[in-house]
Amino acid sequence: MYTHGDFEFIDAHVHLFPPKIFQAIWNYFERPEKGVVKGWPIHYKLSPEQLISVLWSKNVKNYTIYNYAHKQGVAEYINNWTHECAMAHEEAIPFGCVWPDDHDKEEYVSKMFDEYNFYGIKLQLLVQNFFPLDERMLRIYDLIVDKGKWICFHVGTAPYRNQYVGYKYFVPFLEKYPNVQVIVAHLGAFEYKKFLNLLDKYANLYLDTAMIYIPDNIFPERKLQRPTPEELISYQDRILYGSDFPNIPYHYEFSTEGLLKLDLPRGFYENIFFKNAKRIFGLS
Repeated sequence: MYTHGDFEFIDAHVHLFPPKIFQAIWNYFERPEKGVVKGWPIHYKLSPEQLISVLWSKNVKNYTIYNYAHKQGVAEYINNWTHECAMAHEEAIPFGCVWPDDHDKEEYVSKMFDEYNFYGIKLQLLVQNFFPLDERMLRIYDLIVDKGKWICFHVGTAPYRNQYVGYKYFVPFLEKYPNVQVIVAHLGAFEYKKFLNLLDKYANLYLDTAMIYIPDNIFPERKLQRPTPEELISYQDRILYGSDFPNIPYHYEFSTEGLLKLDLPRGFYENIFFKNAKRIFGLS
């Protein structure tokens, strides 16, 4: 069986935030509720520079910078910080964020693409509380399609769910924007079979593995059913490795351990861990 150290990685699901926002996120994940920990304890509470050093130590050659705006008026600040971070780290794959009610969102999204050359935007519907096809976002989606950029959607039903996520809300978005380049985080989680089936119809749709193939079940709602080895091999060109680092309650290597235990061909792992992301992001 292969081990983590046998491969190089492009981690297509990494979050980096300005330190004060990171701390607020970690406080939320770990806040006590009725004497118990809500969510999970974060294993890597470090500065952005230290987090990048950890990734390098894990054979990660490139990584996304995903973040999201949690309220009105903060997206442009976060995007400017992301740009500065990416300028200092040429191996980074920067994505921007947007808040639907920002009056200047078209201007700063155009800036992040035309001036900063970001790869796309990350939308975290579980936190941002809007449906994929929200009318406030349609002009932004038009910009993304016109400029050939990407959207990473947290639109699946795990690790938590609310009324804005799920397959039934994602399909109308794809029907309106069938050519958009999209990555669905966490394989769509509990509805993974439905999301896998969409890969047959939409050529620019990809799924990432974040939090899915760790050895233990950490999803509070119910035990997660994972794609079979046969399903993984069938779609090995359309799945990206992701860890959700650093907001994880376990060691980084756990994010690959479950996949490696399947003992699949080396070429499969090379596609998932590295080649697919290299191809779609046009990395040298």
